[in-house]
Amino acid sequence: MSEVMETEEDEISVDTSAAGTPTKMAVSIEKHNLKVKRRNVNETVNDDKDSDFESNVPLLRTSDSSRAWHDNNIPRIPDIADFSSSGKQNGVLNSDNDSSLLEGDFGSTETLTSRERMKISVIRGSIVKPNLTLGELRLLGCSSEGLVNDEIRRVLWPKLLQLSEENVLSTNGLETIHNCIPNEVYQQILKDVARSGSHISQNATQQETDRFHKQLTQLMCWVLHRHSTLNYYQGYNDIAATVLLVMGLEKALNVLEGISLEFLERFMERTMEKVNQELFYIFALLERVHPTLLEHLENVELFPHFALAEYTTWYAHKYAENRKLLHRLFDYFLGSPPLMPLYLSTVIVAHRATEIFNTTPDMGHTHKVLCTLPDDLPFETLLDEAKKLYRQYPPESISNDVTEYDQKRKCKEQEWKTKAEASRQERERQRKLRIVQSTPRIPYRIRSYKTITVVTILALGLYAFLKSSSGLN
Repeated sequence: MSEVMETEEDEISVDTSAAGTPTKMAVSIEKHNLKVKRRNVNETVNDDKDSDFESNVPLLRTSDSSRAWHDNNIPRIPDIADFSSSGKQNGVLNSDNDSSLLEGDFGSTETLTSRERMKISVIRGSIVKPNLTLGELRLLGCSSEGLVNDEIRRVLWPKLLQLSEENVLSTNGLETIHNCIPNEVYQQILKDVARSGSHISQNATQQETDRFHKQLTQLMCWVLHRHSTLNYYQGYNDIAATVLLVMGLEKALNVLEGISLEFLERFMERTMEKVNQELFYIFALLERVHPTLLEHLENVELFPHFALAEYTTWYAHKYAENRKLLHRLFDYFLGSPPLMPLYLSTVIVAHRATEIFNTTPDMGHTHKVLCTLPDDLPFETLLDEAKKLYRQYPPESISNDVTEYDQKRKCKEQEWKTKAEASRQERERQRKLRIVQSTPRIPYRIRSYKTITVVTILALGLYAFLKSSSGLN
């Protein structure tokens, strides 16, 4: 067992230290044509502490060296034989009768691969250590196969967030919790929850669906009420739905609160300005691993906001129906620094370089391709590459480049606004010119009609006079 654990740790180790050794990337990454780069890329940590953005780079607050278990309270992980053989897990509603909501989950021992069985054995052998560190616990979630099973996640997700078992809360009072948040926020939550049906089984009854929606609404309202500085954003419902499905309502209260405070706080500010800036980590990283691809994206005037939904939902919106993959991604992100989703987005974009180059080179087509993630991405490989990329280029080493890209974005947006305003003013000028040109025609026609009338009257008068004169003679 110890040999297995050593192998696993060698495979999955996530080094969040500032320095790292450059590693070979398995995804599609360019190692030539470096003249495409616009600057001499710095591969070491940037020690400039005066950068305003650098001071805001979110990092995990708890050291990897801290102990995973408080007061030697070692959790118990069921043996493989103890897992439910029904093929379903019922964390969401805490009732065996409601397990159809989670149909398709992976609790059956018959569906476990040999690697998953080995990983469960590694997890069970590791957590019995009283001196297990938080870093080692995070490694279990980040390594291949993740935490494997939702029964294990219900035990270890709170531990990854350093939550005490004594903080498990009662669900009393949740019926009216929505009255404690602004009504406009509550109404937006209701709209988004109604669109969260992809998180539950298609075989769920209307009663089960209604109960899921109700609990999901209560869960988010509870966190927002507890922390008035946190603002709801669209996509938060996807993260909350994933937590609810794994943890069940009671445990989900603290887990969602912990995730919101530890990882999502930037998304829940009054504006998304900081998030818009952080997205340019993708460009700063692409400049180092695939500069030609970056140049292509810039040539079509595309910003990295195609990754916004994946970043702010931890891929929960895209892969809601692929629960096995989604829960494995949550294992990975809970054991990683908060910016890790951007590193994963970077290696995904690099992996899809050929597809992007073969797309019609304009903003619309390229944006559509990048917003549509394939279902067959080799995620275990990509997660490993994202970890290596983080070690090689930690956030603080490229934060100045991120700020520079964001400044370019602001200048470009201002340029677009100026062009749009100039175009609007030109259209308005042309509209007024057409009005001015067409205005004289109406009086002219009126004057013409008057002239004809007067001439006609005079002619008739003259004719009558002449006729009367001839009659007198």
